[in-house]
Amino acid sequence: MTNRYAIIEDGVVLNVVVADAEYAAQQGWIECPNAGQKWLYADGVFTKPEIIPVPVPEVVIPPAPTKEELLAQLNALSAQIQALE
Repeated sequence: MTNRYAIIEDGVVLNVVVADAEYAAQQGWIECPNAGQKWLYADGVFTKPEIIPVPVPEVVIPPAPTKEELLAQLNALSAQIQALE
């Protein structure tokens, strides 16, 4: 009979597999009807990890350059190109 088994390392479920009970026992896998990856395992109990929200930094988009600023950049680059010739 096949069941779900957790592959556990350092108290954390690395993966969940479906396997034969005898093979799972040979591998040292633990039966887990409802646990998933990254769940915690201690003292024979699976615990769903607490989800900690990660703050998203505010993205500040600088204003687009003005036509005058772009023309100034173009003139400066043109001068640099002419100096190389």
